[in-house]
Amino acid sequence: MRKTILTFLLSIFLFIPQLTLADVNSESTPSVKVKVEKMSNIIDRFKEKITLFFKFNSDEKLDYQQQLVEQRLGELDYVIRTGQGDFIEEVSSRYAAYVGRLSESLLSSNNNVKKEQVLEMFKTHPKILAKMRDNFPANSGFWLLLQHDINTVQIYSDKIQNSK
Repeated sequence: MRKTILTFLLSIFLFIPQLTLADVNSESTPSVKVKVEKMSNIIDRFKEKITLFFKFNSDEKLDYQQQLVEQRLGELDYVIRTGQGDFIEEVSSRYAAYVGRLSESLLSSNNNVKKEQVLEMFKTHPKILAKMRDNFPANSGFWLLLQHDINTVQIYSDKIQNSK
């Protein structure tokens, strides 16, 4: 009975659509690729962990992790756009953690094609983060959090570049 209930709950988490996503294209300046209409909650992140666990191909795992980094950047943009300052610290640190997870997985995989894709993504993210950061007074708490994210992307970008 417990197995049946657990299997049912697990299948619900896996098959419920995740966030509402829409592509945002801007040719003049880089912008967030994934537009998020709500912050992910603990159930969404649990579904992401389960989905990642069931990705057995390393390329699929890397693709999914890259998608999650884009999603976290979209959440950060959403929180700033909607003025939800209480969540900036949480979302900012979550973004940095996902950048780190993707980068560490990439470094252990030795997939040069994926490294190039991630390096291209990491070239645009600091520009987007800098635009977000500039919404706040210099050296304020929120400004420093976003600067930390920019530094994190740069550090991991350098690590990936040096591993090629």
